[in-house]
Amino acid sequence: MSSITPARGFDGLRAAGVTWIRSNNSLLWRDVEPVEGGGYQWNTLAMQRIEQEMVLASQSGLKFIMIVRGSPRWATTPYQADCAPIHPTKYARFAAFLAAAVARYSQPPYNVIYWQIGNEPDAYIFQHDSGYGCWGVRTDPYYGGRAYGDMLKVVYPAIKAANPAVQVMHGSLLLDRPYNPKNGGGLTARFLEGVLLAGAANAFDILPYNAYYWGDDLSSPDWKNPYLRNIMTTYNVPLKPMLMTETGLLCDPGCPQLQAYAVGRYYARALSLNLLGTMWYIYDSDGFHNAAMVEPQDPSRHRPAYQAYQHAVRQLKGATYVDALAGQPAGVEGYRFARPDGALTVFWSSKAQSVSIPVDPSVTVACTAWDGAPLPCSNVAGSVALSADLGPIYLLAK
Repeated sequence: MSSITPARGFDGLRAAGVTWIRSNNSLLWRDVEPVEGGGYQWNTLAMQRIEQEMVLASQSGLKFIMIVRGSPRWATTPYQADCAPIHPTKYARFAAFLAAAVARYSQPPYNVIYWQIGNEPDAYIFQHDSGYGCWGVRTDPYYGGRAYGDMLKVVYPAIKAANPAVQVMHGSLLLDRPYNPKNGGGLTARFLEGVLLAGAANAFDILPYNAYYWGDDLSSPDWKNPYLRNIMTTYNVPLKPMLMTETGLLCDPGCPQLQAYAVGRYYARALSLNLLGTMWYIYDSDGFHNAAMVEPQDPSRHRPAYQAYQHAVRQLKGATYVDALAGQPAGVEGYRFARPDGALTVFWSSKAQSVSIPVDPSVTVACTAWDGAPLPCSNVAGSVALSADLGPIYLLAK
């Protein structure tokens, strides 16, 4: 959300069944410790706003992710941007700040367990302040990842000493394209390799990444998840739990119906990849390529993507991934899940075409469209005939 408040549609968000939540209002080190060694300023208006968000999320039982970024100038010299690499001589100061923040905000009434160290640190170093990264060094074969890893090794023990229950998240990876060893393209993708080469594999608990799609691109798979898993395997690192902290179908101008179709697809795929969660960016704002689930000027007005999300949550909550749907015509993608009350199949097609979904001959079936609208369907000798199209269909057999 742009901000976690009732005014931005928080009640509607809760009604949709949200579990994980993130805010654009990050914890900025520069605001809390503007002067090195000058003490921490927790009572600023910015901090009061963030504290209200933490309390609201905690009271609602949501998993709130605290993004920590925005370093003070005295910590990033010679760089000017607040997202730039922290100078190694200031790692201990950053660790002390994080320990103080965790000690303060991992307790009631805030109860923040998930702490993310920056957002998209694999972005290149900017000349200006930014919500991105930005630890990326274009002349470094590992794009600055080793320095970020060195920083994690200092701050991680301090965070855990403050509260061992806290989960430390690597900064969400931008990872814009794979690394190509033949021509050196995609150097940014070596950032995680640098982190691991620095010996920081045990200095974070969760590996998050961001993945976006554009326009009418509804069928592209999530290549980042297997790519990152392969890196961890290559470096003999036990696979970290992974979280997609930002995703969405981005359109200029808006594409509300395609975005609604994308929602069910993305969340079904997330379960198939065993992700901890997937987070749509951004619930209440069109500021990033018109991806809001609600009308930004009136968050009480829901777009089709909201309906799609609410129905996806109802169908996928408590579901466990079984396997991919096989034996279907070209263009059909689907996944099968086990639910406490039956077997769920979620599928869609790149074009309108007839499909036959296998089920146990003895079960009763119920089918719904992407928005929860009922679809007529019946089990005929272990087969359910339906017309598949762009929007996900949910078939529950019980």
